[in-house]
Amino acid sequence: MTNQAKTSRPAKSNPAAQGENISVKWSQERRLQFIDFRLQWEGRINRKDVTDFFKISVPQASADIARYTELAPDNLRYDTTSRMYVATPGFVPQFESSGPRQYLSHLLALERNILARDQVFLSFRPPMATVPLPSRTIDSKILSLMLRAIAERAKVQISYQSIARDEEQARCISPHAFGHDGMRWHVRGYCHLREGFRDFVFGRILSAEQLTASEIDSATDREWHTNVSLVLTPDESLTPDQRRGVEIDYGMKGGKVTITCRQAMLFYALRTLNFELSGLPRKGERQLIIANLADVRLLLPKLGQA
Repeated sequence: MTNQAKTSRPAKSNPAAQGENISVKWSQERRLQFIDFRLQWEGRINRKDVTDFFKISVPQASADIARYTELAPDNLRYDTTSRMYVATPGFVPQFESSGPRQYLSHLLALERNILARDQVFLSFRPPMATVPLPSRTIDSKILSLMLRAIAERAKVQISYQSIARDEEQARCISPHAFGHDGMRWHVRGYCHLREGFRDFVFGRILSAEQLTASEIDSATDREWHTNVSLVLTPDESLTPDQRRGVEIDYGMKGGKVTITCRQAMLFYALRTLNFELSGLPRKGERQLIIANLADVRLLLPKLGQA
């Protein structure tokens, strides 16, 4: 097993878990994840940590730690000096929620006030800073209406302020999905005015009303249902040491890494990765190239498409 478990359940490769068919309630599984997380990232845990976080009894916390010990007996040992359970040198996380991306996501969510302290498993919070971003406007009533429209396969009358026009414009859309480019949310749907599937930034939807049945089948959104694989490699102009650094940074195997996204999100993926719409690196950005650019050229977004 690697240092990051692949599932949200106890690892199947764990000898203690093999041959067992023990049902674990979600509430207890959540506490097992907590124990695993604290051992992975803070190296220790005791019953008080569990009782304080989940507001449960000491006997229940003891039972949870005992259950975790059954699942992963080689992951922890009891230190009589500190009166805590400490992670062993050979510790292997048992839950995906203990992975590095999840840990850093918790930090980011705390920094941006997306989650409260009592909603994440961290007790120690290292100093950190993020790039300040303006808050993008999303009206709760509009969001709720879009959710209903997607669930009920309905169309919505909206007033939309496009950056291509000075005045707002009434449109009828049939939404079927949400998208996020790393900075803002948009709704993906069929525009009955322009007769095609488009992205509508939530903050530019000034009003939304009149849910009515839609005749549009979201399966016909070809760009949404088409996946594009981008094979990324270090730029050939880099020195061998620079190439090696890029390979390590992007987790490349054999000098390349493949990322896959929906064609409808390709515009945003290229922008985030510092590529032009042509698929070529932006001026001054020579870390990565798209090795299979010839294969995906016909799928690249057109100017003004998104």
